[in-house]
Amino acid sequence: MSAELAAIERLLRRGRSSVRRNPTWEAIHQETGAGRIVAGEIHFSAEDRHRLREYARSVHGIDPLFDARDGGRLAMARYDSSEKLAKDSVFGRLLVMATAGNAEIRVSGSPVRTPPGAVLSVVPEQLDTNALKGQPLVVIENGALMPHWPEIRLPDGWGDAVLLYRGHRENQRAATELMAVQPSDRLGLFFDFDPAGLVMALQAGKGWLFVPRDWPQLCRDSGVNQPGVHRQQRAALQQLQQVQERSGSGDLAELRARVESEELAVMQEHIVQRQMALEVLRVEDLLT
Repeated sequence: MSAELAAIERLLRRGRSSVRRNPTWEAIHQETGAGRIVAGEIHFSAEDRHRLREYARSVHGIDPLFDARDGGRLAMARYDSSEKLAKDSVFGRLLVMATAGNAEIRVSGSPVRTPPGAVLSVVPEQLDTNALKGQPLVVIENGALMPHWPEIRLPDGWGDAVLLYRGHRENQRAATELMAVQPSDRLGLFFDFDPAGLVMALQAGKGWLFVPRDWPQLCRDSGVNQPGVHRQQRAALQQLQQVQERSGSGDLAELRARVESEELAVMQEHIVQRQMALEVLRVEDLLT
C-alpha cells in the first residue's frame, strides 16, 4: 500500500477534517487539489473528502473506506476464538455473476444459468475458469446494476455473455484475476462513462470497452449527464490525459477530448435505464 493511499485511508476512516502538513499530504494536495492549507495544516471539506475517495478508487483501484484483507470468518476461526473479529463481510468474498442468452457458468462441475432478476454468488475456487475462457465475459463496474442485467442492451456479438461484478472489497482480487486470464477478444468492460470509469477500464490493458453508441453527440446538458460528478474526478481526468499522451492514439484523444470538453459523467444505471445502445472500442487500439 502506498503512503498516499494509507494516509487517505486513515483520514477517511477516522472522520477527520484536517491533517498536519507533511510531504505525503502536500503531494496529495498538489495531485488532487483537495484541501485548503491553513498554516501548518491542511483542512478538508466534505467535498474534498469525497474527492480523495474517488482519487483512491481511480488511481489505486481500492475504496479507502473498506478493508481489502481477505479470509472471512472461517479463516479467522482457525486463529482466534472469536470468528467475528474478521473484517470481511459474510458474502464479500463471493464472486457475483449472471448469464445472458445461452451463456452458462460451470460451478463445481455443473452448468448453471441465471434467470432474469437473479444473480449467482460463487466461491472463486469452485468456478471453472477454463470453461469461462471460452465464452464472452463482461465486467460490470457497479454492483447495483447486476440484478438488472437483462435490461442491458449488450452490443452486437455479446448477447451470450457471462456478466461479472468487478467487486469492491474481498472479491475484487478474484475478479481482477479472472480478467487477467480471460482472452482479450472475449473480455468486455462496461464501466461508467466518466474519467474514472475510462481509466479503470483502460488499466485492464486489453479487451473491448463498452461505450454509449452516441457518445460523440453527448453534451454537458444531456439529461443523463452529471457534470458535478465529472468535476470531482480531476485526478482521473489527468491520468486519462497521461494515458492518451503516452499512447498517441487518435481515437483515445477524440474520446478524452469529448469527455473533458463536455464534462461527461454518465453512470451505468442511466445508460441502462434509458436503454442506450452500446458499441465496443478495442482497448489495445486505444493504448497504441
